[in-house]
Amino acid sequence: MKTARQTQPRRRALLGAFVLLGVVLGLLGAAPAAAAAPSPAALAPAASAPTASTPSATLAPAAAADLAPAAAAVTPASALAADALDPATAPESIAVWVRSLPSRAGVPGLTVTVTGKGYSQTFTTDADGRVEVGLPAPGDYTVAIDESTIPADLGSLPKGSNPRTVTVQETNKGVPANFLISQAAAGGATTPTPGATTGPARTASPAPSSGGSHGAFWDIFASKIVTGVIYGLLLALASIGVSLIYGTTGLNNFAHGELVTFGALMAYVAGTLLHLPGWIGIIAAIVLGGAYGFVQDTVLWRPLRRRGVGLVPLMIVSIGLALATRYIYAFFFGADRLTIPNDPSPFLVIGPISLRFTDVMGAVLALVVLLLVAFVMLRTRLGKAARAVADNRALAAASGIDVDFVIRCIWIGGGALAGLSGVLIAYYQSLRWDTGSSILLLIFAAVTLGGLGSAFGALVGSLVLSVFMNLATLVIPDNLKYAAALVVMILILLFRPQGILGRRERVG
Repeated sequence: MKTARQTQPRRRALLGAFVLLGVVLGLLGAAPAAAAAPSPAALAPAASAPTASTPSATLAPAAAADLAPAAAAVTPASALAADALDPATAPESIAVWVRSLPSRAGVPGLTVTVTGKGYSQTFTTDADGRVEVGLPAPGDYTVAIDESTIPADLGSLPKGSNPRTVTVQETNKGVPANFLISQAAAGGATTPTPGATTGPARTASPAPSSGGSHGAFWDIFASKIVTGVIYGLLLALASIGVSLIYGTTGLNNFAHGELVTFGALMAYVAGTLLHLPGWIGIIAAIVLGGAYGFVQDTVLWRPLRRRGVGLVPLMIVSIGLALATRYIYAFFFGADRLTIPNDPSPFLVIGPISLRFTDVMGAVLALVVLLLVAFVMLRTRLGKAARAVADNRALAAASGIDVDFVIRCIWIGGGALAGLSGVLIAYYQSLRWDTGSSILLLIFAAVTLGGLGSAFGALVGSLVLSVFMNLATLVIPDNLKYAAALVVMILILLFRPQGILGRRERVG
């Protein structure tokens, strides 16, 4: 029989092997990722890439800069001037998107001029009203729309919104510059202010009034609430998987974000590369995400659990796995943004709120899946066994529950939920090699706020964080919205340390 002293070197060797494997794979993936030069702003979701607070329901011309999924901007060959830089290879770029109210459809054929830093080029918007402009250097650029090219029946751009100055930081790509054309602007509406807009059915009064500004504020407020709830449901799908895995194994899985990215990439392969219908991509993300979770548990986590590896070394292994997987994604799919076929036209318009079909479909599908998870956890033998394992693993095993089988099912379910979350988030905003890791902080914050190990707490925490994060942009800059959400989490935990739905732990 082997003593503890004899088994310690084997454990250390195993742990060292996994860490070394993560470092080697990370180095292999780092070279192509560095060559593709992913922008620091893209690595920080709040900086320039569209995130949870970039809803398709945003109203104001000035606030519309938060709206564009810049990753979807595609520059047609005809739009490139002779001396223009290819946005795919340029170190910086601006994504211009021109749309019309109330349909919010893109306006093609408009002349766009970009000037600044000794650079001046003219482009034409494509069929979706988009054009991406490659830039020679960072700095301030002026984006101007030639209003003579706007069809008369669409109206005009609001006063003060054209031209627009866009600040581009070093290595920033796809910096949004968005414009909204409306009949109200053509009819002599008052000049909009940042964060305010004229709704689809709203007519401007001859003179500005405080009531009009209040109406615009409540329009934006309603838009923020709706998009916050939608994104919260998508975030909850990933958060519940983290919470269930933690509850049954005690592992804080820092590689869960890569499960989210994996599902989105599988949908990208199905929809963009293989040209399959979107619903097949969603099913592929769910099935392959569950299979990936099964493989992870079978190949990595289960052997480590059986060898008695502690939770802290397991957490370190998950960090190494996350880094290695992330750069493998960058190696195979590149460091640029990827797009999944999506119809940007409005599907549901309720007053000032305009949502695409994928927004509505994603929210409904997420809600149905969350209700199904609740049913499984409360009404089935597997759900009751999972709760028993989370409460006391030794007692559950003594009562005849197959703990390994329950944990394996949790990994499969958590991977499937993460895959579904990834593909819906990719439809909702944009897809990159680090999409999952960019929301990992929000996922852990939601799980902690709701209560560690509580699936329903993860749902509540996700909704609270997402809604507050969107509302915070009404009074603070957009790039501080994550900080505002984390401040709320800290304040709630100060008064309720166990989380919103967590249980108090008895000490002693």
